[in-house]
Amino acid sequence: MVVGWGMWAAMPTKTLPIVYVNTDNNRSISDTETQVPASVYIDSILPEYHSLGTKNAPLRCTIKGRGNYTWKDFAKKPYKIKLDTKHKVLGMPKNRHWCLLAGADDNLGFLRNPGGFMVSEGVGLRWTPHVVPVELVLNGQYQGLYFLTEHVRIASHRVKIHEQENGETHNDSINGGWLVEINNYWESGCIEFNEGNGQHMVITFREPDSLSSQQRAYIEGQMNHLNEVLYGSSAAALMQALDIREAAKYYLVQEIMEDCESYHGSCMLYKDRDSLGMTDPWKFGPVWDFGNAYHRRQETWIYDNPTFAQYWIGQLASWPVFQAAVKEEWWIYYHTQKDVVRNAIREFADRIETAAQKDAEVWRGTQNYNDNSNYADVRDRFFRRYDWRIQWLYSKWGEGTKPATWDIELLSGEEQPIKSQKILKDGQILILRNGAMYSITGVRVH
Repeated sequence: MVVGWGMWAAMPTKTLPIVYVNTDNNRSISDTETQVPASVYIDSILPEYHSLGTKNAPLRCTIKGRGNYTWKDFAKKPYKIKLDTKHKVLGMPKNRHWCLLAGADDNLGFLRNPGGFMVSEGVGLRWTPHVVPVELVLNGQYQGLYFLTEHVRIASHRVKIHEQENGETHNDSINGGWLVEINNYWESGCIEFNEGNGQHMVITFREPDSLSSQQRAYIEGQMNHLNEVLYGSSAAALMQALDIREAAKYYLVQEIMEDCESYHGSCMLYKDRDSLGMTDPWKFGPVWDFGNAYHRRQETWIYDNPTFAQYWIGQLASWPVFQAAVKEEWWIYYHTQKDVVRNAIREFADRIETAAQKDAEVWRGTQNYNDNSNYADVRDRFFRRYDWRIQWLYSKWGEGTKPATWDIELLSGEEQPIKSQKILKDGQILILRNGAMYSITGVRVH
């Protein structure tokens, strides 16, 4: 493991939860494939969290490297942890699979990924990974500021769709659920085809990941059909194949973050099982990687002259039905969420500032590391980019199109979805739920 200049002397700031990972026999983590046996203990530090395990009784897990560019090109490495059993972790729902993102490529105060996730929550995508900033101690050595993040996978509290078996063959099962990725890295067994404009596309499988011939034939047919309807002339066919509303939300997140790589890699789509003769449409999401957000700073759409190839979105953006959905989602975000999200990101930045400065002490001078020690400056640069992008989108869309109503899903105490509806009344946004009326902040008003 490459060691930063301050690695040996640095200690946690104790301003954030501390994740202690010890590999068996201090074994090194050398690649993104090998699961290294380990134990983990999380000291919650902050009163809003609960610790996980104890120093004397840590939990068993495995740990490996994760990522492509972020694993190969930086001394500060990201990791994936798999617990032996499911646990709630720092307020996040039970699961075995977790990521420790390093953020070494981020020169905007470690705010690109967390900020993008918060915009996604504000826009209202069906699920956005939760992220909690932590400090990492690996085999007794302080590693600096990390971001404990929910790994994207099919699960009841993550991408909530049917989880089909690897190697499934039955026709009623192979139509869903699927979690796939538009990828910029070729992987063995991936699907390759040409987009309608001639660009070569690669689709990789997140779940299931080991396919029968029937599964492979189905998903190849689905991706080719989605490509065909995107470049076709039937809005009805497009809307049957693709959830336009969810696609509009996903796109809005990417435009707000000016993410020029958003439809190039780490761009996921999912589909639940068809039922009762009804086809479940493909949905864009969840969001994941915002490493290239706010890099171009160009007053243009993310699909115009992109730094990286942007698959499908340029064509999708040409459809009037999609444009209409985007303008309605923009109206909602502009009027109800843009300042809420900005304030949430600012609170997040305040929480990580001390650890971010310590992180620079540890990693300054190592391979490709971005120094965020002048934290007030880099934080403010992030917000200038966010404000600039909001202003530019306003210059193009104005306030958008005010929707008459829109559907949302809230959770009851038993975590079962309750269909609710947002309405406009006397200039206020109100929520109708179970015959009662609430303000956007949840206060009952009628």
